[in-house]
Amino acid sequence: MFCLVYRSTAQTTFKQVDVKEMLEKARLSNARNSITGCLLYYEGEFIQYLEGNQIKVLNLFDKIKADKRHKDVTILAYGATDSREFKDWEMAYEDFFGDNDKINYFRLLIESYNEREDSSIHPNPSFNAFWLAVRENLGKPLESQP
Repeated sequence: MFCLVYRSTAQTTFKQVDVKEMLEKARLSNARNSITGCLLYYEGEFIQYLEGNQIKVLNLFDKIKADKRHKDVTILAYGATDSREFKDWEMAYEDFFGDNDKINYFRLLIESYNEREDSSIHPNPSFNAFWLAVRENLGKPLESQP
């Protein structure tokens, strides 16, 4: 199993409705390619965690880098992982709109993750703890909810 995490900046013309449309297409494509993961959108920036077959994930990442809807695509981490963090999601998603305890907790996680000066791009315990906290706070995937 392989995972890759990147950050990018959304183009100023990219709106919330565009994110929803992008997610619908990504979920279908990811299901076909056995890719799972999580997309976080906060203050005009994306952080995305992708996991699956290394070649398929890297092919998807090449498409993402060429996508004109965002810029400044930067890899934050990549490497082998023992298991999927988001095995039940073709693409979990959180947009950090609204104001409640869960959203505020996510905001703090994102801000601390963005401010890390860690030069390592390989998954490490703090990296794993971050994505575990995200997964646990997202709840069940849509198809599993009653």
